[in-house]
Amino acid sequence: MTAFPPVAELVPQRPPMLLLDEVVAADDDGITCAAVVRPDNLFLAGGRVHASVLLEYMAQAIAAFAGLRARVDHQPPALGLIAACRNLELHAEHLAVGDPLQIVATRVFAGAMAEYRAAVTRHGQPLAEAVLSVVPTAPVRTPAGSPA
Repeated sequence: MTAFPPVAELVPQRPPMLLLDEVVAADDDGITCAAVVRPDNLFLAGGRVHASVLLEYMAQAIAAFAGLRARVDHQPPALGLIAACRNLELHAEHLAVGDPLQIVATRVFAGAMAEYRAAVTRHGQPLAEAVLSVVPTAPVRTPAGSPA
C-alpha cells in the first residue's frame, strides 16, 4: 500500500475550506480521495450540505492530483481555475453530517487546459458527476514558503 502525503500538502485550500480527508489511490491518470461530511463543514446549513457543493469536492480532488503530479516532477503545484463544468449531474439534494464520500477524478487530456471526468459516491451510490476543464495558473507556495 502506498502512503500519500496529507491533502493539505497537495492543495491550496486550508480549513475550513479544505473538504478532503485523504488520498486513497492515485496513478498517472487520476486520483481517488475520501472525505466525511463534518459538523464544522463550511457549507452546512440547516444541518445539511447542498449537493451543489460536490463540485468543490471534485475540484479539490483535481487539485490533489495536480499536487501529486507536481511532486513527481519536483515542481510546486500550480493553482488551477475551473474554466468549464459540463454535464454536471446531481443525484441527491443534500448531504448529511457523517456521510462518507469517495471522490474520483480521471484526467482525460492535458495541455494548456486539462479536462477531467469526476464523480462522487456515497456507499457506492452516485451523488454527482461532471466533466471539468481546468486552466493552470501560477505555482502555489505554502505559508511557510515551501512548495505546497
